[in-house]
Amino acid sequence: MKGLRTWRWGVTPTYNGFVFEERVRGWQLIHFLIDNGWAERGATCCISGQTTQLRLHSENYYAPEGYVVNHSIHMALHRRFKQPDVWRRIVERYAVTGGEWFVQLPLVAEDVAGQLRAKHGPQIADIFNRAPIPAGVTIPHHQIYREPQVYVSGFNRVS
Repeated sequence: MKGLRTWRWGVTPTYNGFVFEERVRGWQLIHFLIDNGWAERGATCCISGQTTQLRLHSENYYAPEGYVVNHSIHMALHRRFKQPDVWRRIVERYAVTGGEWFVQLPLVAEDVAGQLRAKHGPQIADIFNRAPIPAGVTIPHHQIYREPQVYVSGFNRVS
């Protein structure tokens, strides 16, 4: 069994109310499922059909799913609150029925994480506790991303 991937990039901003640590844990879970063959990763962008520079995108980091999208579309998705015209052009170009998931996305930032915690309780944030892992498989909890510890004058405190 493959373990959890290690985040090797910088800190990302809060998105849809999900803080950096939640976003990394969501990324870890999705890749853990894919890496171990318990979930599939598509081979084409679900918006444009492109097959290069594919990324996984989440609107909800408490759910173990992601949309496969081309890198440029992925960046436009995350920037749609500040650059809505770029996103609108993508939607106009690729929407077929108007009912596609990406057409329904708001152009104003929402606190999706807060809404989910209010509806389901704070335990919804413990995604590894609810992960669709086959019976008998142990999640490597020591590999789950945690906020780094800061050491000050010999005392350990969380930053």
